[in-house]
Amino acid sequence: MCEHKILTHNEFEKLQQYKPYAINHAEQQKTKLILFNPIKAAYGDKFYRLKKGTQQSIEMICWFGAEKGFCFASADYFAKRFNVTNKTIRNIFKQLRDYGLIYTVYRRSSIQNGLGAPIHLFVKHPYFRQWIKLLQLGHFQPDFHSENTEIPCESKNNESKKDSTKYLSFNKKILKNLRKKIRLDESFTPKNVPQRFIKAVSPFISDAKDIYVLWKKALITYGKSNLADPIEFYLDITIDAFKQTVFAHKQRIIKKDFNGYFYGTLMNMFIYQKRKESIISHPYLYNWLEDKDYDVIKQKNEKHKESTLINKNKYITIFKNEDIPY
Repeated sequence: MCEHKILTHNEFEKLQQYKPYAINHAEQQKTKLILFNPIKAAYGDKFYRLKKGTQQSIEMICWFGAEKGFCFASADYFAKRFNVTNKTIRNIFKQLRDYGLIYTVYRRSSIQNGLGAPIHLFVKHPYFRQWIKLLQLGHFQPDFHSENTEIPCESKNNESKKDSTKYLSFNKKILKNLRKKIRLDESFTPKNVPQRFIKAVSPFISDAKDIYVLWKKALITYGKSNLADPIEFYLDITIDAFKQTVFAHKQRIIKKDFNGYFYGTLMNMFIYQKRKESIISHPYLYNWLEDKDYDVIKQKNEKHKESTLINKNKYITIFKNEDIPY
């Protein structure tokens, strides 16, 4: 069971009226670093991956706490000032409680006889021991939070509740690892992606999701090109487009998106292939200078001419000479 310290009006007045520890800007900045550096160390590398607004919120919380060792500004204030959500600010304070760097007490609610606005006391501040004595906080736990308050009931099985919470948090951790921390290699790529494509791409892109997204780009390009055969017949063209995109990336030609450049390159190559197929299906329009199999096409053209002449002669011999009016 977690208990919550609710300050009386007099206790809160004493906190506010206490003389500031940091008198000028330089002292407040120095004290802020005393509070901020342990927080930064507790976050570790994770701190640098936080959004800019979240980092600024943490620094401002420490700045407010530097003066007298506590901060009671609302989550809504930080959220509006640094363009983050109220939930982000609440998570910051919860994380600091879990690290043991702040100790939260509450003002009495003016609407009902319950918890009001939280006041966060900094454990690393020189005034913290004085607040412990003044507010008699020695027997309270530092990990409580008003939003997770639950009234205990004797009929509940506390052991089963602890077990379920344990396994729930464990499952969430697995999901986070699968979604964020663990990167799936090319062997996890879905089976609808051809192995030849995976083999050609994997030396440069080893993530299964990135390979799959790239193949989807190829499918979209193929769908817009209206080619005669299935896309598997055009794997050589697709792989060649990828190689050209890699070369452009190495030469710093690509200014924006790698996948977008691949899409444009493959689209141009598919358009050329479509024109080639269309010309082959119309032999009179075929450009024999660009084809190595000109002899084959030439024979097809000659056969087409012969069949045309035969059909023309058949049409003329249908009529008798006396039936022709000229």
